[in-house]
Amino acid sequence: MTNKKSLLTKFTLLFLIILPFFSTIYLHKRIFTLVEVLFILFIFISTILIVPKSRQNITYIILYIFFACIYLLISYLRSKHFYSLVPGDFNYSFFDETLTVIKLISPALFIYSLYYQKIEFKYYLRIINYWTLLIGLSIIISSIFEIGYSSYGNVKTTASIFEWISSPYYIDASCRGFFMYANQIAIELLMLLLVNVYTFLEGKNISFINVFIIVLTMLILGTRVSTMGGLLTFICIIIMYFIISLFHKTKISKRVILLFIPLSLFILLPTSPYSNRVEELEDYQEYEQETIISSEVVKEQNEKNVVVKKIDRIEYVYNNYNPNYLPLVFFEKYYPIKYDESFWYSYVKNNKNKSITYRDIEQSIVKRIMNIDNKNSNYLFGISNSRIQNVVNIENDFILHFYAFGIIGS
Repeated sequence: MTNKKSLLTKFTLLFLIILPFFSTIYLHKRIFTLVEVLFILFIFISTILIVPKSRQNITYIILYIFFACIYLLISYLRSKHFYSLVPGDFNYSFFDETLTVIKLISPALFIYSLYYQKIEFKYYLRIINYWTLLIGLSIIISSIFEIGYSSYGNVKTTASIFEWISSPYYIDASCRGFFMYANQIAIELLMLLLVNVYTFLEGKNISFINVFIIVLTMLILGTRVSTMGGLLTFICIIIMYFIISLFHKTKISKRVILLFIPLSLFILLPTSPYSNRVEELEDYQEYEQETIISSEVVKEQNEKNVVVKKIDRIEYVYNNYNPNYLPLVFFEKYYPIKYDESFWYSYVKNNKNKSITYRDIEQSIVKRIMNIDNKNSNYLFGISNSRIQNVVNIENDFILHFYAFGIIGS
């Protein structure tokens, strides 16, 4: 039994080693999602068979899986009566929906398995060191050699970190390496930052290098979550360390002073992709304001000679949208304007550019799709994750889950 448990531990650690690769653009496919889920299911079943204590609370896990299956069945039956303006039902797939539900319950199964396997903490720390180096160095290197993908869109980075001083366009300068989603990696880096600061203060010297790598990586990612989130999180960590030390009357480690070295990397903030993006948007707002003022004069003259004519909504959108805030791909590919021109006309007309964000666009599209279907049960069971993912990916898990799975599903 001891040999089997040792093999199970090694297999679990091996899975943790390869786990980050499932977040890359190359493995972000249905088949590899299935492989990832099968890994977790194998670890879970093996834990139940090999570790006797893990069977004590298995009833709760079984109930959890049972209710998830009931939800999936209801979701499938509801999918047959979905209505939308866009033909093709947004490529709804029961297989994708099943895979998503299994993937979403798999973390609970995995945590359950890890709890009963009782893997030594030192192994977790080694995995965390490996994750930090793999994620951080891959993004830094891909930025330096301009081989990675921009954090904004599926285009390659064309301006390395050494070119930031010339203020290149933020889309060209930001880099997420070969990972699928920049903000997903940003959140992972924030968690890794917390652990590495803690282990450094506890005496692990390699964690200092890790913190340095994480901060630089967050600046290169160039999103608000990674850059401002990283800065504020780092500052809060140091402040909370002093507060906790004073509260528990413990000696403050001199190592905390060294943390100001990686913190000083934020001196690059004024030339970073994040700051460049803010400046780009502010410049456009000034230009737009001047345009509005000049157009008011023309409007006054036209009002004297009113001619009633039908507004070409599609033409209006193309003439008035701002590509810096509303990329063309949203109304040409994701949710085509030719099928719902009234929505895009209203969106462009009623939303000021400075208030538009990718998340706002994504949520507005999905809300529109839900409203078109016009069923009260959508709020309870959602409109399915596969439909939403085939349109846009809402970068807010709570909101995404509400629209995809409803209150009950969530």
